[in-house]
Amino acid sequence: QDFCNRLFFPLTAMTDAPSLQAFIDKVNAEYEKVHLEFEEQFWGTKMALKDPKFSAARLTETKSKMEAFLSEPSLLEATKKWLAGGLASEEQLGVLKIFERTFSCYTMESNETKHMREETTHLESNLEEKRNGMELGAKLPDKFVVLSSVGLRNRMNTDSDEQVRKACYDGLLSIGPFICENGFVDIVRKRNCMAKQLGYVDFYDYKVTQSEGFGKQKLFEILDGLKTGTDDLLKEARGRLAAEKGDAALQPWNMSFMMSGEIKTKLDPFFPFEKAVETWARSFAAMGINYRDATMTLDLLDRKGKY
Repeated sequence: QDFCNRLFFPLTAMTDAPSLQAFIDKVNAEYEKVHLEFEEQFWGTKMALKDPKFSAARLTETKSKMEAFLSEPSLLEATKKWLAGGLASEEQLGVLKIFERTFSCYTMESNETKHMREETTHLESNLEEKRNGMELGAKLPDKFVVLSSVGLRNRMNTDSDEQVRKACYDGLLSIGPFICENGFVDIVRKRNCMAKQLGYVDFYDYKVTQSEGFGKQKLFEILDGLKTGTDDLLKEARGRLAAEKGDAALQPWNMSFMMSGEIKTKLDPFFPFEKAVETWARSFAAMGINYRDATMTLDLLDRKGKY
């Protein structure tokens, strides 16, 4: 309640429609502020930008600040009171229900679980920093080529040399052991512990429930049905690919290339990179979406350190 009184207005003043709209506007404005600060740090660190204002420490700080806002109990309390007050229009009701769902996802009643979340955030930032500094690339027969995960996937999908595709695949595989050796296991352990304190089976169950409204058991039932229903199609498709391209086509570093690599190469002249931004803008314009008066930051080139 102190938080609401300080940032918005006393909960006792929840008596008229203008106060309700003021509450909605203020929540949106405050959330936009903390979310923008976090997103700017997320972009800067993931893109390995050299500006000193971007750092893992600031990323952790802004993420914690955003989550502290979303988990503030008085915001959920105020939202529920406005929902029950009978003053909201249909549009305002829709906004308030989104507020309620969002704040409920972040609310943690015990200080222990809040502390676990903060510890996990720090562990995640440390791992992200190490991951960004990872020497990633492909060990080709004659040299090591530095490539990001995106660059490795693109080259694996399009290079006509199987040795190169295999090297790119091995480069991608190296990410798993690296993150496991640099804190990911501790993050999983801490996440699961936090979720169990909140009454969930594990962290995955917690995230699925918060996102979809049902637990992981229900999700797995859905996915099992999907798998059962498509098993025969998958076997048929793999058999047809092997018959046409040979058994080697089923190797993970060959499959994408064998299915579409040659087509992508033939299409490249029709979609030159220098036209990428123009084509992108025209596509959105054709759908009635424009960015007039907006400032856009595009980072389309692969480079060392870029996530």
